Amino acid sequence: MDISSIPGRYQTPAAALFALLLGAAWLTAWGWRHQAENAVIDRELQRSIAVATGLSNVLLPRYTTDLRRVTGKRVDAARNLEFLDALREDVSKQVQGQRVARVEILDSLGAVVFSTENGEVGRNRSGDPGVTSALAGEAHARMTHGNRAGVIMEADAGGGRDLVQAYVPAGLGVAERQDAVFGVYTDVSEAMSGVREEAHTIWAIANLAGLTVFGVALMILRRAEEAQRRKDSITGLPGRENALAVMSDAQRRAGTDTSIHIGWLIVGVQRLRQVSAAYGHQAADEVLRQTSLRLQEMSGAEPRLFRLGGEAFALLIVEPETGTSDGELAERLSREVMERFVAPLECEGNSVVADLAIGVALSRVGNANPEELMNQAEVSLTEAKRRGSGRWLLYVPGLEQGVRDRLQSVGGLREAFERKQFRVYYQPLVDAHGRAWIGCEALVRWKHPVKGIVLPDSFIPLLEETGLIIEVGLFVLREACRQTVAWRARFNPEFTVSVNLSARQFTDPNLLANIREVLDDTKLPATALTIEVTETFLAMEPEYAAGVLADLRKLGVAVAIDDFGVGYSSLSSLRRLPVNVLKIDRSFVIQAPHDPVDASIAQAVAALARGLNLTLVAEGVETEAQAEFSRSIGCDKLQGYLYARPLDVADFEARFPRSGNEEQGARAAQG
Repeated sequence: MDISSIPGRYQTPAAALFALLLGAAWLTAWGWRHQAENAVIDRELQRSIAVATGLSNVLLPRYTTDLRRVTGKRVDAARNLEFLDALREDVSKQVQGQRVARVEILDSLGAVVFSTENGEVGRNRSGDPGVTSALAGEAHARMTHGNRAGVIMEADAGGGRDLVQAYVPAGLGVAERQDAVFGVYTDVSEAMSGVREEAHTIWAIANLAGLTVFGVALMILRRAEEAQRRKDSITGLPGRENALAVMSDAQRRAGTDTSIHIGWLIVGVQRLRQVSAAYGHQAADEVLRQTSLRLQEMSGAEPRLFRLGGEAFALLIVEPETGTSDGELAERLSREVMERFVAPLECEGNSVVADLAIGVALSRVGNANPEELMNQAEVSLTEAKRRGSGRWLLYVPGLEQGVRDRLQSVGGLREAFERKQFRVYYQPLVDAHGRAWIGCEALVRWKHPVKGIVLPDSFIPLLEETGLIIEVGLFVLREACRQTVAWRARFNPEFTVSVNLSARQFTDPNLLANIREVLDDTKLPATALTIEVTETFLAMEPEYAAGVLADLRKLGVAVAIDDFGVGYSSLSSLRRLPVNVLKIDRSFVIQAPHDPVDASIAQAVAALARGLNLTLVAEGVETEAQAEFSRSIGCDKLQGYLYARPLDVADFEARFPRSGNEEQGARAAQG
């Protein structure tokens, strides 16, 4: 039987059970044989006693004097005494037809004074336990095996046989030291052959019974494995197979009522990888368990909630017709789900804001295929994730094509990275009190061989989804640091560079080691590098973010909060974050000169930056009015199309303002 065919978790107990049953079968057969052998020995001992009694009564009185002459003689002399042949002949007549293979007579010292096999005469057997017992007056027998028959059974002298070796005292029943002991060897080969055959039969029957038990146990184990596979070990929810079966059953119960809405609402819990990286696998499991509990509150008494694996939960929708469209029903249910996750999840003593995406697929009873509907809902979930946090999407025909296109794009991105088609562009950071370029922000572009320069909005989300952002991000960091070292030598020894860090990069366990390695390899001072992270991500993972930012600050790297004002950071959490720079989101900067509300928000951010002693940067500056407003609220640096769009290295160097900086940089490099 192939143990490898058994489910992995049960292979060890199955092997142990198999060995136990095999051992039980062997013990059963051995035990029966042992009992049968003892019965044979007991029976033959009684026969041997009868033989010895007859010999003792008939022959011993006649040969007692002769036998005493043997005692003390050398072995060769003892074996040549004339009376021995006559005694052998008399013994043969006495035991004829009784399956006796050999007869011996031993004296009071345990020495063989007579044997039907002449070569045994003179041997001392005083150390034999059977002889010792017989000399003490107690008969003793045991099973032995022999290859020689002696003189009595010469016709069968060739093969090994089973013998019962019995030692019987001449004065049986007399509790005193015996003068003589009879050794009687009885051939029980035929009887033992039958015992062995029966033992083999019992062994086979026991094996068959054991295999039957093992087969039943294996079937139980496999059913348990099947049940376990259908039930999630973390949440205790049934899995995909159960989900499809439950929908099929719901359709059968609905009969022909085609007015009933039926379908799937699949909830995807995003950022589980970040939670695991920040707080450990147990925290991620706890997020799944709490998500399950909240979703079960709206699933009703019937089993309607299922875990599809990974981060996805499926809620079975069975709704009677109420006059609402599929879109209205999907929106209502999706909002109900979202409302249940307004409050953060508590796991391992940490608060985690649930980041959900929802995919919905609906049909009518009678037209629905459970698996096809689930596939459609999963397609909707994939697209909802792509569109951003907190989105829901109802499946419509043709949605798969967009997913297929993105899959092709993923392959294209991998190929682009391998063919070095990604480029680093640079947008200058300008001193707010002049027009000097004092730094830059590094931005990635895809130089497509057919489409030309592709902007990041069209491929960064895919890089995030696939994890390729880690490799591309490291490339951007290394290239930006290398280029900045060159520009510090050529243009300005104080020139700095900012590099964006995505959420996926932020949770990379190798982040700090990679930054340290790049700084060491490129020889860029840590103080010349600023790492930018978005306010939205920091608000979602404030405790984890604070730890990583603190480690970055220990390296000497500056930290900037990008797009500040559009996220949900609380002032208390911002105060605890070890940051150096706030970058006001471009949406406020663009409208501030004309919109009092945006102007007030920008002024509040500026006041916050001053209060926390942070450098303030205005993004998206496109006009002189916006630049003037930014200077008026205290911005230290400006960035936007007013000064330059993101440029490749050649254009950046060509447009770099020549105000003595280049000469200063050159002199600093020489010095």
